Amino acid sequence: MSYLLRLTLLSSALFFLSYVFISLTLASFWPLLQRRAGRWNDTALYGLRIAPLIAATAIVGLLVIPSFVCLEPLETGEALSVTALALAFGGIVIVVAGALSVLVACWRTARFIAACTRAEGVKKTSFASAAIEISGQAPVLAVAGAYQPTIVVSRELRRLLAPGEIQAVIHHELAHINRHDNLKKLVLRFSRFPFLVRLERTWLNAVELAADDCAATSETGAVDLASALLKIASASGVPRLPDLAISFVPETDRALRVRVERLLSWKPRGEQQSPISKLWKPALLAVLLLAVSYSPLLRHVHELTELFTR
Repeated sequence: MSYLLRLTLLSSALFFLSYVFISLTLASFWPLLQRRAGRWNDTALYGLRIAPLIAATAIVGLLVIPSFVCLEPLETGEALSVTALALAFGGIVIVVAGALSVLVACWRTARFIAACTRAEGVKKTSFASAAIEISGQAPVLAVAGAYQPTIVVSRELRRLLAPGEIQAVIHHELAHINRHDNLKKLVLRFSRFPFLVRLERTWLNAVELAADDCAATSETGAVDLASALLKIASASGVPRLPDLAISFVPETDRALRVRVERLLSWKPRGEQQSPISKLWKPALLAVLLLAVSYSPLLRHVHELTELFTR
C-alpha cells in the first residue's frame, strides 16, 4: 500500500473515531448541560455544537498527519487492518455525506430564491437593499441564502403590519444577515449528527433571541416586534422554507411564547461579554501544554496508528 494512501486512510479512520466519540459524548452529557443552557447565548451554544468537528479536524491536522509524516518510514509497505479500513470508510462517508448535504441545501435554497425572484410582481423593497418583496396571499418573512442572504417579504405582510412593526421585523432579519446565521447553518449541514438535534434546536432558539435583542433597542421597538410576531403567527398559509432559511416565526408555540414574553418585559441590556473572550486564558494554556509535550505526543499517536496495521 502506498505511503500517501495509508496516510489518507489512517487520517480518515482517526477522524471517524474522534468525531463519533466526541459527538456521542456531547450527546450523552447534553441533557445535563441543557439545564444550564438557558443562561448561554447563541455563540456559546454554536461553539459547543461544532466542537466535535473542530476537535476531530484538529486531532487529524495537528497530531495524526504530523506523526505519520515525521515517524513513518517512506519505504515501509505495511497494510492496514480490516478494522482500520472499516473506520476509514466511515470517515469518508461522513465527509462525503456532509458535502452532499451542503450541496443539496444550497441547491434547494437557490431554487427557492430564484422562484421568489421570478414571481409575478416581485420588486425591490424600499426599506432594505438586501430584501425583495413578492406578491402572494401568505405573510412571508424569512432570510434565505448563506453567501448572499436575501430577505423575502410578501406584500400581504406589509398589509398586515403597521409601519413600526415592519421596521422592527426588518431590523430583526438584518441582524440574522449581519451575524451570518445561515452560513452557520450551512456548517451544521456538513456536520450533521442525529443525536445532537436538540442542541441544534436550542441554538436556533438562542439565535432568534439574539436577533430580537438587536432589533428591539427600545421599549417601543420591543412591543412592535412582539406584536408583529403574534400577528404573523396567527396568520395561516406560511410556505415551507428551504434548509438555509430562517423564518421570523418559530416552529413551536413554546418558543413563540418565550420570545413574546421576553420582548414585553424588555429592559435595557448592558454590553455582554463574549464567551470567547473568557476562553483565551484556557486556550493559551492548552497551546503551551501542546507545545511542551508535542514530540512525545506525536510518538504516542504514531504508536496508536501502528495498531491499525496487520
